[in-house]
Amino acid sequence: MLMSKLKKCLYLINLLERKGALTLKEINDYYQYSSLYEGEEIQPRTFLRYREYIEETFPCFIEFNQRTGKYELHRHQALYGEDDSLYDYLLSAYHIEGMTELALKHREKIMLSEAPTGVENVQIILEAIDKNKGIECEYYSFNHQTVKHQRLIPYFLRTWEQRWYLAAEPDNRHHGISIFALERMEDISLTEAKMTPTHKTTVDEYFDASFGVNHSDDQKPEKIRAKVYGAQVEYVRALPIHESQKEVETASDWSIFEYRLVPCYNFYQQLLWHREKLEVLEPQHIREEIKMTIQKMLEYY
Repeated sequence: MLMSKLKKCLYLINLLERKGALTLKEINDYYQYSSLYEGEEIQPRTFLRYREYIEETFPCFIEFNQRTGKYELHRHQALYGEDDSLYDYLLSAYHIEGMTELALKHREKIMLSEAPTGVENVQIILEAIDKNKGIECEYYSFNHQTVKHQRLIPYFLRTWEQRWYLAAEPDNRHHGISIFALERMEDISLTEAKMTPTHKTTVDEYFDASFGVNHSDDQKPEKIRAKVYGAQVEYVRALPIHESQKEVETASDWSIFEYRLVPCYNFYQQLLWHREKLEVLEPQHIREEIKMTIQKMLEYY
């Protein structure tokens, strides 16, 4: 029942985002052609319950405009700020579910990258978080190439580069939070006893200035400036290298972007991905790191 309500509310959000303000009659005209339609229109009382659920659950609300007689969708920017990532992720999933039938019909005309791995383990981890319990699993370590039994206290979930990750506290070490890839977890189960996190931190605090899932308690964030050349400027504008990205200088054939983060191996990889179209300006030690990497690469040619 709850899942049905969720899907219908996502449908209403999606409809009002695409079509703009609509009357309830217009909403029902579209609704009867959706895969969720069960032979009955959305009644005013039911629509009111959906509006209340949307306002409680998502960073948006549906408001009735007395002047136009139509319902409008608005985002709760004052309450949620600009980070609507979970809302956008759910809405994206709804878009995909809504096109399933047509996508299968025309599968020879669609090419996709792989879906995020480890998604099959998300539900039980969310259940553990909801019930204040830990999880037990068999975990494969790339570094040690061994499988080890883990008893973990889950903190946060995060997606990065087509993978799901869990930030969790190993119950047998109590030395801090570690990162685990969900795709390498097997035989997951909930602990019988409740398990409370030792550290009081939020997901934003933990990943502040991190690049992806690379977290460091020892390093401090640095200001990094990079100069991007030619048409690559538009690409970097459209797909920022990091969420802290700011464009601080612009010319006809280049732009300078500034970042605040803890530099790491994956960040250097991302900079090198832009080839000769990106130059690190500062700090000097990152300039030297990129220079040494390029010199090492030249030895292979």
